[in-house]
Amino acid sequence: MKPPAQAALWLVVIAIATIQEAARRPAEAQAPSGKDPYNACRLLTPPELDALTEKKIVMAEVVEAARERSICQWEDAAGLAFKLTVYWTGGKQGWATWRTAQGMGGATLERAEGVHPDSVIGQGVVPGVGDAAYFSPLLPSLVLKDDTLIEMELSLIPRPEKKFRKLATTLVSRVR
Repeated sequence: MKPPAQAALWLVVIAIATIQEAARRPAEAQAPSGKDPYNACRLLTPPELDALTEKKIVMAEVVEAARERSICQWEDAAGLAFKLTVYWTGGKQGWATWRTAQGMGGATLERAEGVHPDSVIGQGVVPGVGDAAYFSPLLPSLVLKDDTLIEMELSLIPRPEKKFRKLATTLVSRVR
């Protein structure tokens, strides 16, 4: 990989870190609760997760459940099967930061390598889902609804390109 391409990848990494850090603030309630509206684990049912991952989900772990950000990881018998992060506030800013970094990174890679990563990886903006949506089979996929940003790790599931729209629509319908 040429040096400009490496720089582009670093821009994407920095954008992810920026989104995560912008949402990280002192949280009053870190303990998970079944009634906690800021618990990302409540957004999908066990049958939906089994269908999504095409495996039997045996555990859901609330990594964080706070007003600013919630992270849930689901595991099957072999380990991590799906990860979901919800930024309950600051979603519009997170979306803008992500898209700016991806645009700069994509342009840099295109200049350096002669091809845009969106065309190689099969990723990009998805119209008609939430207020804005972005699909990637390798990088996090995002859906914005109002000021809530939903980030999905689709690289862990089979055939993510066929499941993204339904998953994103379901999640958007369940966030407040």
